[in-house]
Amino acid sequence: MISAIEYAIVNYGATAKLHAVTAELEFIPSVFWYDMDPEAAHQASASRVLLRAEEPTPPFVANVVLQYFSFGEVPPIPLGSLDTTLDFTPLDGAEILGHQVLDDGYRCVDDAEYTSGGIDLRVRRTQLSYQMADFGSALAIYTATTTVAAWGDVEREIIEMEEQWQTRTTRIN
Repeated sequence: MISAIEYAIVNYGATAKLHAVTAELEFIPSVFWYDMDPEAAHQASASRVLLRAEEPTPPFVANVVLQYFSFGEVPPIPLGSLDTTLDFTPLDGAEILGHQVLDDGYRCVDDAEYTSGGIDLRVRRTQLSYQMADFGSALAIYTATTTVAAWGDVEREIIEMEEQWQTRTTRIN
């Protein structure tokens, strides 16, 4: 489970509801990336999934998963007081590469490497907790995963899309 969601459930009695991407949250991905079918993304517990087109198709397809959760009338989750890197520790061979707390503790950026199916993977996850006028508090999550070998080739694209995501995801105090 994602530690921020667990925190909201345990400490506030909140119910996490996954939301589809709205027009206000849409952004145009980098040229090599395309959207997974929205219904398939939602069935995979995601609001939106972007996949990187490559020929030939590699054993692991680089992807970006966006998730938007609402919690109802509870305060925004203080991400800075949580160890959000714990989300990665159960993964095989997990090594935490970085953990940043930003925006007064309401945004965290975590970088890690792990192994899955014999493939060395690199993951970058940004979480943003904020208050919404119509849903109460919310949590937006941007998770990018690619192979360790491909990270250098796609890092710039991942960071550019993350910046677009952050621009579209507004935190209201």
